[in-house]
Amino acid sequence: MARSPAFNTITRAAAVDADAIAVAAPYDALANPSNDDLVAAALSFWPQGSAWGSPNGQAVSLSSGLAKFSRVLLDGFVWLYARAFRLSLEASVRGVDELLPDWEADYGLPEGCFVGDLSTAQRLSELARKVKADAINHPEQFVRVALDHGFEIEIEEPAIFECGFSEVAGFHAPGPAYEETYWIVRVKDAGLTYFEAGASECGYDPLFSFGAAEQILCLLRKLAPAWTLPILAPWIYLDTLVTEDGTPIVDEYGNEILVTLNN
Repeated sequence: MARSPAFNTITRAAAVDADAIAVAAPYDALANPSNDDLVAAALSFWPQGSAWGSPNGQAVSLSSGLAKFSRVLLDGFVWLYARAFRLSLEASVRGVDELLPDWEADYGLPEGCFVGDLSTAQRLSELARKVKADAINHPEQFVRVALDHGFEIEIEEPAIFECGFSEVAGFHAPGPAYEETYWIVRVKDAGLTYFEAGASECGYDPLFSFGAAEQILCLLRKLAPAWTLPILAPWIYLDTLVTEDGTPIVDEYGNEILVTLNN
């Protein structure tokens, strides 16, 4: 993406989730068989002949006593085949279900950044990310990680004013070059609380807190490139400036005047 000479780079769109592409799950005739699926094959294991209900090589009747006895023997195998196939799917991260805690233990999950229990979908998403070990280095990928954990964010990459490139009266602020190592994360609907005299406790309550948003910040800092540091800022809403009767106020060119509203 080309840099703007006037504005900082802001990213709200999430990277495409590769796992969202539908892939058919493995399946075969023995994935979840019924007694009827197995009885014909089971009858072929018995000896052939008139005494066994198959004179001259005829097929054994499914209503015969031998067939009914075979069905009783097959009941355990019906469960065994289904159970074995289900466990075989646990060998891939796409089929993880009951062995999820074991997979998480192998990959050092769940993340210590989050307070409380994550949903199963969030745990599976985090596990898939760990197993794939894909590099996360684009703002859209960080937006996707946050979205997978239930947070809608935007990322602003500040640019320092640069002679010969930046426009005067733009959003590029003057300052040292190292300030570009910071990138600003805004979490939608994040609560902001402040230390209150007479209510908050010294040495325990922070001067201000972004609440649950600090959990996703913790994860983003773990994943961010080593030379960068994500920091939190309030989510900014834009709204039209209106008169008392609700009429939008416009400038000399007819454009509605927008004002910023902090979350």
